[in-house]
Order: sequence, then C-alpha cells, then structure tokens
Amino acid sequence: MSLQFFASMTTAPGEFRKIEKLLAEAQPAIDPLAGVLSTPLFMSQEALSFVRRFQEERKSQICFDSAGYYVQMGKISYYELYMKLLNCYRTHRWADRYVLPDNVPLSSDSLAQVEEKVRETVYYSCLFFHEMPDELKEKAMPVVHGRTRAQIEYCLEHYIQLGVKWIGFGSFGTAGKNNEANVATNSAVENARFVVQIAKQYGIKVHLFGIGAPALVGMLYSTGAASFDSASWFKAAGFGQVHMPFMRSYNITYNNSSSEIQQGITWDHFTRLKKITGHECLFCADYHTLAGHKMHRVIHNLLVVNETVAMLNQGLFDRARAIYEQGSVKYKEEYKQWLPLH
Repeated sequence: MSLQFFASMTTAPGEFRKIEKLLAEAQPAIDPLAGVLSTPLFMSQEALSFVRRFQEERKSQICFDSAGYYVQMGKISYYELYMKLLNCYRTHRWADRYVLPDNVPLSSDSLAQVEEKVRETVYYSCLFFHEMPDELKEKAMPVVHGRTRAQIEYCLEHYIQLGVKWIGFGSFGTAGKNNEANVATNSAVENARFVVQIAKQYGIKVHLFGIGAPALVGMLYSTGAASFDSASWFKAAGFGQVHMPFMRSYNITYNNSSSEIQQGITWDHFTRLKKITGHECLFCADYHTLAGHKMHRVIHNLLVVNETVAMLNQGLFDRARAIYEQGSVKYKEEYKQWLPLH
C-alpha cells in the first residue's frame, strides 16, 4: 500500500519560480512535486502554465481542485462556482484529475445546514459530471461530505452509480477566522475510513482533502486512502512555523510559549528534533537560513512532508514509531492506533 502526496499550489508565478529554483538546489531523492493540486479558477494563465510544465517536464500528476475551499471561505458562492468551473474544465483538458464542485459543510453549520450542503453537493456534482466533456469523465472526482453515516452513504450511493475511478473525502472539521483550516476530528477520521472501505469494494480510490501536517500523516496512511493534499507546508512557513517528520509544527522565528498553536522553539531544541527525526536539508542547516527566509521554510516544510510520506511507503514503521514516541504528548497515544505493530 502506498500513499501519494499532492502539494497544494495555487500561488503567484513568482512563488512557483522560487519553489522550483530552491528545489533544484535541494536535489531531493523523491520529487515533492510528483503530485500537484491547483485551483485553476483562481490562478493566472502564467501560474497555470507552470503547472502544465510540471506535468510535461517533471511528469507530475496534476489534480484540478474545484475551489470548494474558496466557497468555504466565502470568496465565491457555490452557485456562481458551477458554470465558471465547467467552462474552466472545458478549456483546460490536460489535467489528470478533476474535482467536482462541492459545498463544504463548516463546523459552525447546524445539522440542517450540513444536510442541505450534502444534498446540494451530490445533486450538482452529478449534474456537473454529465455536462463534462466525455474525455474528462474518467478523470472526475466527486467529493463526499457529511457528519452522519447516513449522509456519507447518500454521497457514496450516488457517486458509485456514476462509475467514477476516484472519490474525494472533504468533511474534516473546519477552524480559523474564515474556516480556512481543516481539522481531523475523530468522527471525521472514522468517516474517512468508512469511505475508503466502501470505495475499495467497487475498485474506487480515495483522496483526502486538505489535511497534511506531518504528525497526521500516520493517521492518513492508516485510513488506506490512495492520496491526500496539503498546503500546510506553505501556509505554516508564512507564520514562521517549521515542520519535522511525524511531529507537530513549531515557530522558529520567535520564542513564544504562551500560545499552544504558535509555540516557539529554540535552535537547540530544533537541533535535537533533527537528530530524533534524521531530517537534514540545505534550508535548516543553520538558524538564520531557516528563521530569516519564508521561502527557505516553505521548501524545508515541503521536503519534510514528502520525507514523512516516503518513510511510511517504504515500510519504515519502527522509525516512525520511535519519532512519535519522542514527539508531542498529543500523538504519543494516538499513533498506536495508526501504525501497524510489525
């Protein structure tokens, strides 16, 4: 079994350029851009041409996202999204996967609101599927949403009938000012496992949306999903945070112990974590490189997520367990449910 990581990249051309240049300097053994998830509706032509080139030159697999995330943050209405997305997909027929339009339930939504969003997502996804160019239908990926088992089953029942090869799961909890962050609640993780279990019976692969902090990669792997995407490597770097394999993130740019989320880390402590995890890259070799440059943190974080996934794909479970044991208290117990014992 292997899990594929899709680096979520909907960014400005200048940042694509920097990422490409710094990755060339790092020379990782496994390309962290082997999978790229982008939202074409919110990208310039120039930015999109980078993604196209990644596909042609790096042989990256490209997944086009529906912009459901932008609906989630209130930047576009779900109804406005439908036609714009359909026209966009009709124009750009070269991607490897196409996510169908989904209306993401928020943690703050009432049960009735969640029910309505689930039914809308299923109705419009099926409609959208039938309106897509025939050559894109086999690349279509509808998204399962819902809090209850009945809602999850409702989505699966309709999507299986479409004959798709991929199904996405996007109903993790939401948090943050604009509901911009996804959170892996226990019930959501159980729902994700259920989706994978049912989909497998029909030969359908499952993709998990928007969760990808290194500490949670063990959980993602344990669901049996085929792939996941994350933008945490990019976003966290902007807040001064650095990733380490199978660990929570810490803020390297200042020492703050009062905030649990933005907990600071000293260079000595960070150096100890490097020894524990075995991670070493060009961009975390010294304090000033890592703390002083956002893009250096971006590439360091990207390499870390990639490395974390590779460890599990290579079956290095003992090493992963040893890191979890010495990491955050929160994951010391949880990882035991995720990783195979032998």
